[in-house]
Amino acid sequence: MNKILKDNLFSLIENFKNAKILVLGDIILDEYLWGKANRLSPEAPVPILEVQNKTYLPGGASNVANNIASLGGSVFLSGVIGDDLYKSLFENLIKKNNINNDFVVVDNSRPTTVKTRLIAHNNKHLARVDHEVSTPVSNEIADRLFENAEKIINDVDLIILSDYVKGVLTNELIKKIIKLAKNHKKPILMDPKGQDFSKYSGVDILVPNINEALIATKSPAEKPVREIAEELRKICKADKVVITLSDEGAYYFDGKEEINLKSYSTEVYDATGAGDTFVAALGLGLVCSGFKFDESLALANYAAAVAVRKVGTYAIKPVQLKEIVKVAYNNIKLGTEI
Repeated sequence: MNKILKDNLFSLIENFKNAKILVLGDIILDEYLWGKANRLSPEAPVPILEVQNKTYLPGGASNVANNIASLGGSVFLSGVIGDDLYKSLFENLIKKNNINNDFVVVDNSRPTTVKTRLIAHNNKHLARVDHEVSTPVSNEIADRLFENAEKIINDVDLIILSDYVKGVLTNELIKKIIKLAKNHKKPILMDPKGQDFSKYSGVDILVPNINEALIATKSPAEKPVREIAEELRKICKADKVVITLSDEGAYYFDGKEEINLKSYSTEVYDATGAGDTFVAALGLGLVCSGFKFDESLALANYAAAVAVRKVGTYAIKPVQLKEIVKVAYNNIKLGTEI
């Protein structure tokens, strides 16, 4: 990293406040039960967790939105929650984190999706319990989500679709959102899941991780990443593909130009939600840079490095992002490998 790039990244972070992004997808509430696990149950050979504390964090699409808000951007969250005990808890959490939830739909026929993680005092994950219904939402709910997108489309710079295959992003809704975005000349960044990526046909920027990319293209692990990206562009008719490569960085391909980005070397405590952080920072960077991928990818890479240092889903702050960029720049100045 040279000084020009460092200064450009700092400038982008300062301009995050000017970005307006719609995040539409599967809303998840992450519940963490923290405690001690010093004995086994007499009923079965499993540890007993003596719960000492509970924390709740936005997950899934709401984690993407939470990272955008935490980094200073304006974000509108759209998705589905249930009319249950978790409804008010989630709504209060979202409002507290400065996320606009005017476009979140309450569906009486399904529960709020909750992932409960049991974590012992040494940050060891003991188990995870998922409370969810993953069948497609009804046509009525999908229509309300589309109508909400129509209301806000002129006020946003970018749409992020966050698919966790929990039933919100139906094939028909995705098609309608893509058509709406193209009619209004608004780019779509797609965070995909599942085996059939053809349902994302027409998105502008596809951002899977390497495992998702391998599944979608039915590729062996040793297949060159460029060939995987080429296949994804064909399957999705996507203009640009970004594949995150875990501790090996990220790869960008648009049919002509490719960018191989090494990961920032750091201690990894928990990778939960790091992909959401990457997507959030990438979206903000693209909007604020006029869609310059080299700078935006570097920013997203550093943002993910901050996220993996924390246990659980975590929304990073501008000061943390600036600090890691500064450290990376100083390391290169000193000739230290990062």
